[in-house]
Amino acid sequence: MTKHKSYGYLFQDLGLVLLLACLFTGALTVSYTPKPLLFEAVLMLLFIFLAILLTGFKLFGLSIVLSGLEVLIYTAYRLYLFLAYETEIPLISFVWIFLPILSVAAMYLFVSGNRKLELENDILREQVEELVMVNPLTKLYNLRSLYHDLYIQVSYAERNKLPLSLMVIVLKYESELKSILSRQNYERVIQRLAQIVSDTVRVEDKTYSTDHKGSLAIIMTCDKEGSEIAMGRLRSRISERDAFSDIADHAIKIEVKMASMEYSKEEFGDDMMQFKQRVENELQYDV
Repeated sequence: MTKHKSYGYLFQDLGLVLLLACLFTGALTVSYTPKPLLFEAVLMLLFIFLAILLTGFKLFGLSIVLSGLEVLIYTAYRLYLFLAYETEIPLISFVWIFLPILSVAAMYLFVSGNRKLELENDILREQVEELVMVNPLTKLYNLRSLYHDLYIQVSYAERNKLPLSLMVIVLKYESELKSILSRQNYERVIQRLAQIVSDTVRVEDKTYSTDHKGSLAIIMTCDKEGSEIAMGRLRSRISERDAFSDIADHAIKIEVKMASMEYSKEEFGDDMMQFKQRVENELQYDV
């Protein structure tokens, strides 16, 4: 992996050096071009810049076609003058035959090396996100942690003959809230909801933030009836007038959907994803 990365840096550095050399050669050629040939030299240099720009935007096919056409047209033009009017081909013109292709190749080396590094950084970022167990917005444990803890809590509940339930809470009219609130205020709603739920449930119950839309899950050491009581208490707290005050300039009313289900070994076994999915399916009945 280290050797592969070092090669990526090497090709990137080589491409940058070669590109600078090509640009310097083009500028130097224009400065030493005789006045009668100055217009075509400037035109060739501008097309080289355009081809380099296309390569920088990763339009490799288009940049190769453009540089190839540039060389072909210029070569045909010079040959036509030589054959039709016996105009001597100046040595400085040979620079424009090779420079466009070299410039695009140099830019390609630089961009491709940088692209590999970007891909590696994206992979590393995804791996880090997979390892993170806490939602950065709500500071609650996330979905990954929920599944991990469900396995542990289910085993503990079975050994000690204790009931265990899972409650799911989602924002009602989430898309409408997102459209009328600023991003900052929308995030404050999510944070406030998470805080209200965490403060309302019992100390032994654990709250999780399962996505970036404000959805929450709670592992509760109680049966179905106990979770129904908890849902009633949560609804009452969330519907209080001052529950979401100071978030926006105007008063906002936040509504949620709730559902809960008691765990059953016979029904779910060790499939915690199915258990959570079944609870989420119950949300449709909360209208």
